[in-house]
Formats: sequence, structure tokens, C-alpha cells
Amino acid sequence: MYKLAFMIIAFLNLSLYGEDISNIYKQAEKYEQKGDIKKAMLLYKKAASLSLNPQKLEKSLKKTDEGKKNQKDLVKFGKNYIKDYELSTTNQTLQQIIFSSFDVKPYRMNYLLPITYDNVSHIGRKNIETKFQISFKKILAKNIFGLDDKLFLGYTQTSWWQTSEKSSPFRETNYMPELFMFFPYIHKYSPLKAYKIGILHQSNGRGKELSRSWNRVYMSGIFQTKGIFIVPRVWYRIPEHAKKDINDTSGDDNPDIYDYLGYGDLKISYPYKKNLFSLLLRNNLKFNGRNRGAVQFDWTFPLPWISDTFGYLQIFSGYGESLIDYNKRNDKIGLGFSITR
Repeated sequence: MYKLAFMIIAFLNLSLYGEDISNIYKQAEKYEQKGDIKKAMLLYKKAASLSLNPQKLEKSLKKTDEGKKNQKDLVKFGKNYIKDYELSTTNQTLQQIIFSSFDVKPYRMNYLLPITYDNVSHIGRKNIETKFQISFKKILAKNIFGLDDKLFLGYTQTSWWQTSEKSSPFRETNYMPELFMFFPYIHKYSPLKAYKIGILHQSNGRGKELSRSWNRVYMSGIFQTKGIFIVPRVWYRIPEHAKKDINDTSGDDNPDIYDYLGYGDLKISYPYKKNLFSLLLRNNLKFNGRNRGAVQFDWTFPLPWISDTFGYLQIFSGYGESLIDYNKRNDKIGLGFSITR
């Protein structure tokens, strides 16, 4: 009688929860055939209990490898479960359609500074403008060299918007696609935590005398010492042929960019509670009267009334804040918010 009741409840819910309850029922039958009625009845009872309690089913699925696999197939959309397909690749496609999940993640900071002020005046622009940045990355391959490495495609776009002008034009936009390999350094007591090797393109998408672009290969490391993160980066510019005419669409737009942006940079970050303080340093290492560089200070801090969003203070002084200004000095301060850091 009890067995029959348990069987009816289990079978009524079998179409919704797939093979998981069915497997329990099959195990119970095996014990019954062997004459172990006690174990069989416990499994019949378990199947019925899971059928009546979906949350309990989900918890039980997490306890076994097979359960973990089947739980991935039980795609939850709202309060409903979407039936899984026989092919796991079809299930992946389904999840990508429903949740727009293509493993795209934030890369560099994503922020908006509604107001920035430049203490240096420049012809043809207002000192007050808006600055924002969008950055993401997509993993392309894993463990190519057997070092738990990852190959990424990254993209960063930074824009300067003259919102204090009547027509509010975009003054400058820099586009920065890159391809890079990330290697974690697995050694318990080493200050080196990871290193990165990549190739980076940066341009402003403009033509003739306003065109700016360059290509670099770079290497950077991530070190940690006493709670401070230090990220040195060095780069080598891929050479371009000189332009014969300013209107040429190919050739070197900025042959002296090394004189202003140098051969690398150094970032130092210090997290304190919910705050993050960062300092970016850059210098051309020339001391013959042509020494130039830049320093940028970033502070992101929590906003109590908005979740997963941070207040952001940015201070920049020096050369190379944007490509169009690579050879012009800027002393800027901006305030806004960041959604990543």
C-alpha cells in the first residue's frame, strides 16, 4: 500500500524532474528484488518526498556528480523549469538565448564622470566635459600551454564629451581592442600572482591631421606585498612606415609618441575596506630637458543607496590622457561613478 502511494506520487512528478527520481525508483526496485525491503521502502519514500518538495530535490542534486550535471539541465526561467534537450550543446544554446550568456565579462573600469574639469585651457574646447569608459573581455581558449592559462579578447572604449557646449559634440573617442594571454603564477609564497602578455591597438578613428594610432606588444605582472598590489607593464611599439603626406590613410600618425608615453607604466592599488585607491605612473625616462610623464589617482568608494555601484574620483596630470592629447599636458579632475573596478 505504502509502496503504491509512493510510486504514484513519484510518477506524477517524473515528467517535470526527469531521470533523477526515476534513478532513485530503479535503485529501490533492485533492493526489493534482493529482498531488502527496508532499503527499498526508504528509497521509495525519498522519491516521493523529492517529488513533493522541488527545493529539496535541487539540494539533493548538488550532492552527486550526476546530480550536478542534471541540475545544469534544469534551466530555471522565472518560477518555471525549462525542459532539457538530449544534446548538451542544445542546452547551452538555450541558456545563451534566454540569459544572453556568452561569457562576456568586465575588463578595465566601466565608469561615467558626468563632470570633469581641465585646469589647462585648450583651443576649440571647453574646460568642463564628460568622460566615460566601457570595457569588457571574452575568453577564447583555456589551458593552451598547460599552465591554467587563458586567451582573451578585450575591448575598451573611452570617450570625451563636450557636454558644456551647446551642441554637445564628442571631442574624442579612443578605441582599444587587444588580444592577451593570462597566466596565473601558482606558488604559495611568491609575491608574483599572475602575468599577462598581449598585443594592443589604440586609435581614435579620425582622419588626416587628427588621426592618431599605434600598436604595441606588452607584458605585465601582478605582484602583491602586504596588501598592496603592484602591476608593472612594459611595451614595445610595432614600427610603422613614415607618412609621405598628411592625408595618407596608412603610416605613422604620431612618430614621437614614445617621447610622451614612454615605454611602460606602473599601477599601484590598495584596497581598504570597501574603498580602492590606485595610482598610475608613467614616464619617458628622459632627463635631458625633455622628461615627460603622467600620474593618475583613482579612488572608488561605496555608495550606500545604490548596490554594486561605486563613487569615483579621478585626478590626472601629465601627457597622454587621450590620443589626441598625447603631446599636450592636461591637469584634470573628475567625479562620477563606476560599475566595475
